[in-house]
Amino acid sequence: MNLSQRYLFLAIVLSLFIVSGFTNLQARETDNIHEKPQLIDPDNHRFYFRYVLGAARGQIPERRLETTDSILFGQSRIYQLTPLYNGDLDLGQLEFEYRYKDKFRFFAENRTVKDGGDYRDIMKFREFQKRVGVGYFHPVFKFLSIGVSIRDANIKQDFRSDYLNLYKLDNSIFYSSPSAESQLRTKGWVPGIHIEIKPLRWFEIHLGRMYYHMGGDLSRTSLNFIPSTAGLLYAPLNVQSDFLYSGVQDKFDIVFRYSTWFATKWGYTRDNINIKFNQYYMTTLDNQTTLLMTALGRRSSAKLDFDSVNFTVEFSKSFGEGAF
Repeated sequence: MNLSQRYLFLAIVLSLFIVSGFTNLQARETDNIHEKPQLIDPDNHRFYFRYVLGAARGQIPERRLETTDSILFGQSRIYQLTPLYNGDLDLGQLEFEYRYKDKFRFFAENRTVKDGGDYRDIMKFREFQKRVGVGYFHPVFKFLSIGVSIRDANIKQDFRSDYLNLYKLDNSIFYSSPSAESQLRTKGWVPGIHIEIKPLRWFEIHLGRMYYHMGGDLSRTSLNFIPSTAGLLYAPLNVQSDFLYSGVQDKFDIVFRYSTWFATKWGYTRDNINIKFNQYYMTTLDNQTTLLMTALGRRSSAKLDFDSVNFTVEFSKSFGEGAF
């Protein structure tokens, strides 16, 4: 399913849920959430479980690294049968949350982002992000809360590529079939600011921004197979680098509560992350090329930049004073 089909599917599902919401509003005798639209005091204790499904499009860090490899082995104008692109991505996230009087909150989140486009079989990208944290949301008014949070984030990105390159060198055209694997690891503290607007018991608007500023390390191996008159040549490549992982993640959600225990969210997420390489060391068979590309690599950077349209299913359960 391509990106346009996923957006169409999300739009259809959204329409069904909106129709369902208005139907529930008419059937007041079956849904106590809408019998009393006025706001009420929050529960002492409430647990939440959510599953988020997203359709995204954007740029992954490996796009820049693949271009660097092509410059290294092409040394001239590069023709790629499989172009590097801003592609489709699939997002899935599991969330657990505990709230005390809706002010003090504990979060546990597990997010996965992976290739979802036409080239996912030859350029495989996976990001696994685990976050655990706490937050405090202060009720400025009964319908408006402003919150701050801090999360301990652990991020792992894996990438593998296997495609065909065509090069033009000294008026001769030849091809190479690179096989590259890379692993990116980073962890650290991620602060956040949040706003929650609750004009009705069944309708809410959530906004948030999280700030990333963490160090990490990258390891990358590549083996290029190049045919020549002397036979099949191979060119190994190894990269080790430290980097700074910095940027923001913005979230916007509209919440529809169909009952006291079930809700859905329709939202938008924007990840805008810069990866700046600090200590960059590349090795290959040619010492001169090794020194050149190591020097260039220390000035390079990459990006994780994508937009996602999300749909969330939420289940919750409250407990009174006697629960603890």
